[in-house]
Amino acid sequence: MITPLSLSRLAIILVEPVYAGNVGAIARVMNNFCFTDLRIVGSVPEKNDFYLAMHSEHILENASLFPNLESAIQGLDRVIAFSRRLGKNKPIDLSPRQMARYVHSLPQAKIGIVFGRETYGLTDLEADLCPLRCHIPANPEFPSLNLAQAVALACWEIFDLPLDEETGKSRNYHAVDGIELDKIREYMLEVMHATGFFKSHESTNWEMFLAKLLTQLNPSKTMVYRLRQMFNRFHVLITGKGKGYYSKPGDYKRQ
Repeated sequence: MITPLSLSRLAIILVEPVYAGNVGAIARVMNNFCFTDLRIVGSVPEKNDFYLAMHSEHILENASLFPNLESAIQGLDRVIAFSRRLGKNKPIDLSPRQMARYVHSLPQAKIGIVFGRETYGLTDLEADLCPLRCHIPANPEFPSLNLAQAVALACWEIFDLPLDEETGKSRNYHAVDGIELDKIREYMLEVMHATGFFKSHESTNWEMFLAKLLTQLNPSKTMVYRLRQMFNRFHVLITGKGKGYYSKPGDYKRQ
């Protein structure tokens, strides 16, 4: 049975919402589907938001405010961004139903679901903070949904999926958390850097590629250990010495 407690690990993150009323409508729909963690990058909701958040004012009152998206996603294990844009440089990883299955496959993970501004969405730098991207199929001649409607669809997909008997077949209780993902990603990048993998004019964003790869893979501790072992062996073969594994993300200092 779905309860607020079972979905409290999921955060709805709004990046600088523009239009009065949308945030209130989102608070109401979050309450409809048992979501409680609302995070807002930007300003406090307006009076009209509280009017539209009927019987859900507590979600607005308890919303967390952040100066930027980077701070809003701190402490989360996985981050998924919703986007209406399609293109070679903006690949789509998940449909709404696939997104819901992904969320339920990681029942212990803290997951952020990010929605951009109504006017122009997320900046490229903000999008790069979200390894996975979800797209809602719609009329190609008019694909842009209202922000509150997009959040409603996402919340409903997650809320409804446990009623599907197929859900329980792929739950991954052993996937590592976000800190361990960051550590192994940084380790792999350090080894690539130290062994001369990168070209002087690199056209591929390898950091983003590895972030997306690892987020989709959801490795266990054993898999992370094997990746570390494999990349350390590459380092030994090319440089003649091993590469230490640091205790937390950000300890690596490239020269």
